[in-house]
Amino acid sequence: MQLFQLLNEHRVLIDTCSHSKTAVLAKISQLFSDDFPQLNAKDLFEAYWHRESLGSTTLGHGLLIPHVRSSFIDAPAACFIRLQRPVDFGAEDKQPVDLVIGLLGPEQHPEKHLKVLAAIVKQVSSEAFRDQCRSASSSDELIQVLKQLHAGS
Repeated sequence: MQLFQLLNEHRVLIDTCSHSKTAVLAKISQLFSDDFPQLNAKDLFEAYWHRESLGSTTLGHGLLIPHVRSSFIDAPAACFIRLQRPVDFGAEDKQPVDLVIGLLGPEQHPEKHLKVLAAIVKQVSSEAFRDQCRSASSSDELIQVLKQLHAGS
């Protein structure tokens, strides 16, 4: 499964003003609860916060992939946020995060969730990809970068 297939135009944001870990995770939670009315933003936030408390989901190089599962959805979904200013998420490489890919998977399919997560990590690990995401001038351009990522894989 390709990252762009898990997104929609409402869940791709650029230059978002989230100045803290709390604000970033709250934004992810709100994006998903806006698109999936059966989800509660507060519950999602608590799930993301708990997951981050177990260990940072940073990949290094300013990239974060917070991921949780929910029994209220049947298929995986993602959001992509480029932050206006980087936020410290305790990455091993000490680089603050400016690219965030929030992942939400179905509780009833943990193995599928892990496969989707692994596929996304593989897709977004290149420096060229990160550079293109950072230089995109609009959400539409960022979506095109994500589609090109699929075409090149």
